[in-house]
Amino acid sequence: MKRLPVLLILTVGLLASCARTADPATGGADPASGAAGGDSPVSSDMVKPVGGDLRIGQPWYLVGGMLEQSPSNEVTLTFEETTVGGQGPVNTYSAGYTATSTGSLDIGVFASTLMAGPDAEMAAEAEILAALDKVDGYTTVQAGELYLFDGDMNVLTYSAAPVTDDPMTPSDEALAMTTTVLGMAESEAQAAVEDAGLTFRVVSRDGTGLAVTEDYSVRRINVAIVEGKVTEATIG
Repeated sequence: MKRLPVLLILTVGLLASCARTADPATGGADPASGAAGGDSPVSSDMVKPVGGDLRIGQPWYLVGGMLEQSPSNEVTLTFEETTVGGQGPVNTYSAGYTATSTGSLDIGVFASTLMAGPDAEMAAEAEILAALDKVDGYTTVQAGELYLFDGDMNVLTYSAAPVTDDPMTPSDEALAMTTTVLGMAESEAQAAVEDAGLTFRVVSRDGTGLAVTEDYSVRRINVAIVEGKVTEATIG
Protein backbone atom coordinates (compact mmCIF):
# COMPACT_ATOMS: atom_id res chain seq x y z
CA MET A 1 0.00 0.00 0.00
CA LYS A 2 1.47 3.35 -0.98
CA ARG A 3 2.16 5.89 1.70
CA LEU A 4 1.27 9.47 0.81
CA PRO A 5 2.69 12.30 2.89
CA VAL A 6 0.10 15.01 3.38
CA LEU A 7 1.93 17.76 5.23
CA LEU A 8 0.42 20.69 7.08
CA ILE A 9 0.97 23.87 5.11
CA LEU A 10 1.79 26.51 7.72
CA THR A 11 1.84 29.54 5.45
CA VAL A 12 0.95 30.45 1.92
CA GLY A 13 4.06 30.89 -0.14
CA LEU A 14 6.14 30.31 -3.19
CA LEU A 15 5.51 29.10 -6.72
CA ALA A 16 8.42 28.30 -8.98
CA SER A 17 10.16 31.32 -10.40
CA CYS A 18 9.80 31.31 -14.16
CA ALA A 19 7.06 28.66 -14.08
CA ARG A 20 4.33 29.37 -16.58
CA THR A 21 0.56 29.58 -16.55
CA ALA A 22 -2.32 30.92 -18.60
CA ASP A 23 -2.75 34.68 -18.76
CA PRO A 24 -5.87 35.97 -20.46
CA ALA A 25 -4.15 39.28 -21.15
CA THR A 26 -1.64 37.49 -23.36
CA GLY A 27 -3.93 34.98 -24.96
CA GLY A 28 -3.62 32.11 -22.50
CA ALA A 29 -6.09 29.31 -23.04
CA ASP A 30 -9.15 28.75 -20.88
CA PRO A 31 -8.16 25.90 -18.53
CA ALA A 32 -11.47 24.15 -18.94
CA SER A 33 -10.54 23.50 -22.55
CA GLY A 34 -7.61 21.34 -21.53
CA ALA A 35 -5.22 23.35 -23.67
CA ALA A 36 -1.81 24.30 -22.38
CA GLY A 37 -1.43 27.58 -20.55
CA GLY A 38 -0.03 30.72 -22.11
CA ASP A 39 3.53 31.95 -22.16
CA SER A 40 3.37 34.50 -19.34
CA PRO A 41 5.82 33.66 -16.55
CA VAL A 42 4.48 33.31 -13.03
CA SER A 43 6.90 35.06 -10.71
CA SER A 44 7.69 33.53 -7.34
CA ASP A 45 5.59 36.08 -5.43
CA MET A 46 2.36 35.26 -7.31
CA VAL A 47 1.10 32.77 -4.74
CA LYS A 48 -2.56 33.24 -5.42
CA PRO A 49 -5.17 31.87 -7.81
CA VAL A 50 -4.00 32.81 -11.29
CA GLY A 51 -5.25 29.89 -13.39
CA GLY A 52 -3.31 27.58 -15.68
CA ASP A 53 -3.65 24.21 -17.41
CA LEU A 54 -5.89 21.79 -15.52
CA ARG A 55 -4.67 18.86 -17.67
CA ILE A 56 -8.12 17.75 -18.80
CA GLY A 57 -8.43 13.97 -18.58
CA GLN A 58 -5.11 13.49 -16.81
CA PRO A 59 -4.89 12.76 -13.05
CA TRP A 60 -3.33 14.93 -10.38
CA TYR A 61 -1.87 13.21 -7.30
CA LEU A 62 -2.32 14.65 -3.80
CA VAL A 63 1.03 15.53 -2.20
CA GLY A 64 0.16 18.16 0.43
CA GLY A 65 -2.62 19.92 2.23
CA MET A 66 -4.06 21.49 5.35
CA LEU A 67 -4.99 18.06 6.70
CA GLU A 68 -4.59 16.39 10.07
CA GLN A 69 -4.93 12.85 8.71
CA SER A 70 -2.38 11.46 6.24
CA PRO A 71 -3.99 8.92 3.86
CA SER A 72 -2.08 5.71 3.17
CA ASN A 73 -3.49 5.27 -0.32
CA GLU A 74 -2.84 7.26 -3.47
CA VAL A 75 -5.37 10.09 -3.80
CA THR A 76 -6.15 11.54 -7.22
CA LEU A 77 -8.12 14.36 -8.80
CA THR A 78 -8.96 14.49 -12.52
CA PHE A 79 -10.67 17.33 -14.37
CA GLU A 80 -12.84 16.45 -17.36
CA GLU A 81 -14.62 19.02 -19.51
CA THR A 82 -17.47 19.65 -17.05
CA THR A 83 -16.82 17.27 -14.14
CA VAL A 84 -14.03 16.68 -11.65
CA GLY A 85 -13.46 13.55 -9.59
CA GLY A 86 -10.99 10.97 -8.49
CA GLN A 87 -9.97 8.27 -6.08
CA GLY A 88 -10.00 9.10 -2.38
CA PRO A 89 -8.38 7.08 0.40
CA VAL A 90 -11.37 4.71 0.24
CA ASN A 91 -14.08 5.91 -2.17
CA THR A 92 -14.30 7.49 -5.59
CA TYR A 93 -16.03 10.86 -5.92
CA SER A 94 -17.17 13.30 -8.59
CA ALA A 95 -18.88 16.67 -9.03
CA GLY A 96 -19.53 19.29 -11.63
CA TYR A 97 -17.27 22.34 -11.81
CA THR A 98 -16.63 25.60 -13.63
CA ALA A 99 -13.23 27.27 -13.96
CA THR A 100 -11.94 30.47 -15.50
CA SER A 101 -8.60 31.34 -17.04
CA THR A 102 -8.05 33.90 -14.27
CA GLY A 103 -8.00 31.24 -11.54
CA SER A 104 -11.50 31.00 -10.10
CA LEU A 105 -12.85 27.50 -9.51
CA ASP A 106 -16.37 26.55 -8.43
CA ILE A 107 -16.87 22.88 -7.55
CA GLY A 108 -20.36 21.48 -7.01
CA VAL A 109 -21.49 18.99 -4.40
CA PHE A 110 -19.49 15.77 -4.53
CA ALA A 111 -21.20 12.42 -4.94
CA SER A 112 -19.17 9.44 -3.78
CA THR A 113 -19.35 5.70 -3.45
CA LEU A 114 -20.23 4.43 0.02
CA MET A 115 -17.55 1.87 0.81
CA ALA A 116 -16.34 1.64 4.41
CA GLY A 117 -12.66 1.58 5.31
CA PRO A 118 -10.27 1.97 8.26
CA ASP A 119 -11.15 4.84 10.57
CA ALA A 120 -7.99 6.81 9.73
CA GLU A 121 -8.61 6.52 5.98
CA MET A 122 -12.26 7.53 6.35
CA ALA A 123 -11.22 10.54 8.45
CA ALA A 124 -8.64 11.56 5.83
CA GLU A 125 -11.23 11.21 3.08
CA ALA A 126 -13.70 13.38 4.97
CA GLU A 127 -11.02 16.07 5.42
CA ILE A 128 -10.08 16.02 1.74
CA LEU A 129 -13.69 16.33 0.58
CA ALA A 130 -14.32 19.10 3.10
CA ALA A 131 -11.28 20.97 1.79
CA LEU A 132 -12.38 20.51 -1.82
CA ASP A 133 -15.82 21.81 -0.90
CA LYS A 134 -14.22 25.13 0.15
CA VAL A 135 -11.99 25.53 -2.89
CA ASP A 136 -12.64 28.67 -4.93
CA GLY A 137 -9.40 29.15 -6.82
CA TYR A 138 -6.43 27.39 -8.41
CA THR A 139 -2.99 27.84 -9.90
CA THR A 140 -1.00 25.37 -11.98
CA VAL A 141 2.61 25.60 -13.09
CA GLN A 142 4.20 24.04 -16.14
CA ALA A 143 6.55 21.96 -14.02
CA GLY A 144 3.55 19.94 -12.87
CA GLU A 145 1.95 21.26 -9.69
CA LEU A 146 -1.64 22.21 -8.92
CA TYR A 147 -2.42 24.53 -6.00
CA LEU A 148 -6.03 24.72 -4.80
CA PHE A 149 -7.08 27.73 -2.73
CA ASP A 150 -9.73 28.71 -0.22
CA GLY A 151 -9.51 32.48 -0.59
CA ASP A 152 -5.79 33.27 -0.25
CA MET A 153 -4.98 30.03 1.58
CA ASN A 154 -3.37 27.14 -0.32
CA VAL A 155 -5.36 24.22 1.13
CA LEU A 156 -4.45 21.31 -1.17
CA THR A 157 -1.43 20.64 -3.38
CA TYR A 158 -1.24 18.09 -6.19
CA SER A 159 1.50 16.84 -8.50
CA ALA A 160 1.25 15.64 -12.08
CA ALA A 161 3.67 12.82 -11.19
CA PRO A 162 2.41 9.68 -9.45
CA VAL A 163 3.40 9.17 -5.82
CA THR A 164 6.30 6.76 -5.37
CA ASP A 165 6.19 3.71 -3.11
CA ASP A 166 8.17 5.66 -0.52
CA PRO A 167 7.30 9.30 -1.25
CA MET A 168 9.15 10.63 1.80
CA THR A 169 12.49 9.44 0.40
CA PRO A 170 14.06 11.51 -2.42
CA SER A 171 15.28 9.62 -5.46
CA ASP A 172 18.98 9.29 -6.20
CA GLU A 173 18.39 11.52 -9.21
CA ALA A 174 16.89 14.27 -7.06
CA LEU A 175 19.73 14.02 -4.54
CA ALA A 176 22.31 14.25 -7.32
CA MET A 177 20.54 17.26 -8.82
CA THR A 178 21.18 19.33 -5.67
CA THR A 179 24.89 19.28 -6.49
CA THR A 180 24.61 19.17 -10.29
CA VAL A 181 22.94 22.58 -10.53
CA LEU A 182 25.40 24.41 -8.27
CA GLY A 183 27.11 27.18 -10.20
CA MET A 184 24.72 26.92 -13.15
CA ALA A 185 22.91 29.93 -14.58
CA GLU A 186 19.29 30.00 -13.45
CA SER A 187 17.84 29.11 -16.87
CA GLU A 188 20.34 26.27 -17.33
CA ALA A 189 19.56 24.88 -13.87
CA GLN A 190 15.81 25.07 -14.45
CA ALA A 191 16.16 23.21 -17.74
CA ALA A 192 18.28 20.48 -16.11
CA VAL A 193 15.82 20.01 -13.24
CA GLU A 194 12.72 19.92 -15.42
CA ASP A 195 14.37 17.64 -17.98
CA ALA A 196 14.83 15.20 -15.08
CA GLY A 197 11.09 15.30 -14.41
CA LEU A 198 11.52 17.33 -11.21
CA THR A 199 10.06 20.67 -10.11
CA PHE A 200 12.24 23.78 -9.99
CA ARG A 201 11.63 26.82 -7.81
CA VAL A 202 13.62 29.78 -6.59
CA VAL A 203 13.44 30.38 -2.83
CA SER A 204 15.83 33.32 -2.57
CA ARG A 205 17.36 35.82 -4.94
CA ASP A 206 20.49 37.85 -4.20
CA GLY A 207 20.12 37.23 -0.49
CA THR A 208 16.42 38.08 -0.27
CA GLY A 209 14.16 35.19 0.72
CA LEU A 210 10.95 34.75 -1.25
CA ALA A 211 7.59 33.76 0.24
CA VAL A 212 7.22 29.98 0.20
CA THR A 213 4.56 27.33 0.64
CA GLU A 214 5.82 25.00 3.34
CA ASP A 215 4.49 21.81 1.80
CA TYR A 216 7.28 19.28 1.24
CA SER A 217 7.88 17.46 -2.03
CA VAL A 218 10.71 15.01 -2.73
CA ARG A 219 10.33 15.92 -6.41
CA ARG A 220 11.06 19.62 -5.92
CA ILE A 221 14.48 21.30 -6.13
CA ASN A 222 14.62 24.62 -4.26
CA VAL A 223 17.45 26.94 -5.25
CA ALA A 224 19.06 30.17 -4.08
CA ILE A 225 20.14 32.51 -6.88
CA VAL A 226 22.94 35.06 -6.52
CA GLU A 227 23.85 37.22 -9.51
CA GLY A 228 21.99 34.88 -11.81
CA LYS A 229 23.64 31.64 -10.67
CA VAL A 230 22.63 28.82 -8.32
CA THR A 231 24.54 29.00 -5.04
CA GLU A 232 22.48 26.52 -3.02
CA ALA A 233 20.02 23.73 -3.83
CA THR A 234 17.86 21.59 -1.56
CA ILE A 235 15.01 19.12 -1.88
CA GLY A 236 11.60 19.98 -0.47
